[in-house]
Amino acid sequence: MKKMRNVNQSKARKNNHEEKFESMVKEYQEAKTLLDSMDDGSDEQLQQQRLCDSLFAKAEKFFTQHN
Repeated sequence: MKKMRNVNQSKARKNNHEEKFESMVKEYQEAKTLLDSMDDGSDEQLQQQRLCDSLFAKAEKFFTQHN
C-alpha cells in the first residue's frame, strides 16, 4: 500500500513540475514578444534582452533539473 502512495505522489509532483515549466515558458514567450517589438539599440531593449536571457536560463535550468 505504501508503494502505491509514493507512485501517486511522484505523479502529482511531475504534473506540478510540468505546470511550472509551462508557466515559465509562457512568461519567456511574452517577454520575447515584447522584445521583438522594441527598437534595436535602445536602453529599454537591452534591459528586455537581459530579462529574456535570464528567463530562458531559468527555464532551461529547471528543465534539466526536473527531467
